[in-house]
Amino acid sequence: MRILSMSGFVPEHICDTVRFTQYTGDRNISHYCGYASDFISQVMVDDSIDGAVYPKSCDSTRIITSYLGCSGKFLHQINVPAFGAAGAEDFFASSIRQYKEALEENYKISIHDVEKRSQLINTRNNSIRKTYENISELSYTNYLEHIHEMLKCPLVNQKWKGKIQTRIPTDKRVYIIGSFLSNTRIPLIMEEVGLTVVGDTLPESGRLVSMLPVESTGDIYKGVARSILSARLSPTQNDFQNILKADLSEIKRKLVRGVVFIMQKYCEPYEYLYSTYKSELDSLGIAALKLSLSDTEDHRKAAIALEAFADTL
Repeated sequence: MRILSMSGFVPEHICDTVRFTQYTGDRNISHYCGYASDFISQVMVDDSIDGAVYPKSCDSTRIITSYLGCSGKFLHQINVPAFGAAGAEDFFASSIRQYKEALEENYKISIHDVEKRSQLINTRNNSIRKTYENISELSYTNYLEHIHEMLKCPLVNQKWKGKIQTRIPTDKRVYIIGSFLSNTRIPLIMEEVGLTVVGDTLPESGRLVSMLPVESTGDIYKGVARSILSARLSPTQNDFQNILKADLSEIKRKLVRGVVFIMQKYCEPYEYLYSTYKSELDSLGIAALKLSLSDTEDHRKAAIALEAFADTL
């Protein structure tokens, strides 16, 4: 089976999927979240993909099924609780268990290695965390490229080597906020104009390494749910104040001079987050730049904006 998955809310602990990173084919939807649109387009036209799994976490992801309903492929949407909701952990654990059962029924398989996979993920995330802690002295572009290449492999082959190119840091220390940053051309441009990335909230980086390890005792599905829900919050979880608290703590600790918001066009949760963030950053004297991308390949306007932003720092 080759199931395309989207979002860190899809538990890798259950089975291997093809992690959506970037789509280079025709776009089938306009005036819609670029990331979700590209995901839908790949599922629709890529014959090597026989299924899709995605969360119900924002307006864009909620209606993915309506676009893919006639595809004839396996589809499963995972319900994600809002942050702080009563019984959130139990609710999410039940959603994860339902995902496993749907896979077993559709593909006529039995899944018995959730605990083993969870330990592999714990080890992988811990290794990436050690690299992330020293990211200011490394090539951020090379770091993300390593992660993306690793996520394309089956979990058992995801060995984090951590051999990232070193880089002499500059005093133009920046922090990245955004969804999965599939286009590594953007951080490359950032480095070319003299910016040094010292941290981020990306699902494949800062949010991933913030996850607590899955505990092997007790209900393994509750352990997986607890781990995923412990990660740095996504704007889709409707708690901007806690997002601000956690992010500003790291931003201050790392002496950040500028914050770059990289978001997909028409992504309402990140648009709302940006307006909340901007006033806080202004009060701290920290510059902010918003890059709104039309799709997962888009970087065309980024170079001019990033060069001008670097000059202001």
